[in-house]
Amino acid sequence: MASPYFERLSAVDAAFLEIEDENCPMHVGAVAIFDAAPLTRPEGGIDIDRIRALVATLLVPRYRQRIARIPVTNHPVWVDDARFNLHYHLRHLSLPAPGDDRQLKRLAGHVMALPLDRNKPLWELWVLGGIPGGRTGVVAKIHHAVADGVAVAGLLANVL
Repeated sequence: MASPYFERLSAVDAAFLEIEDENCPMHVGAVAIFDAAPLTRPEGGIDIDRIRALVATLLVPRYRQRIARIPVTNHPVWVDDARFNLHYHLRHLSLPAPGDDRQLKRLAGHVMALPLDRNKPLWELWVLGGIPGGRTGVVAKIHHAVADGVAVAGLLANVL
């Protein structure tokens, strides 16, 4: 029976944590480009507050949990993150003007190269403005211990 305070990671998910290092990150990600018009405020710019409100309604408990370790065995477990901050996980920035696809690719590559903070829930969603042609981008990153590629695609489908 699962404890109300923590949930052990499966052996496979624990292995994803253990084999990760600076040369082999174990997160998966995606970049998506959209027409920015439905997401813009009347005065211009992306309506990030509206996006945060939507994402907040879609978060399942796992996305509000972080990794902790059981004393003695050091086995990883999921625990609720009492300091969960959606603003940390859902970030908003814009490409420098005039913005182009090369800058977008470089920024996405940089975001994907950064490790996820093991003291926080293991996911990030970056909303990018300043993409030419009236577009906006989303860079999604999540650790394999949280979800595999199929689950990430399902989550993105719900959010988008």
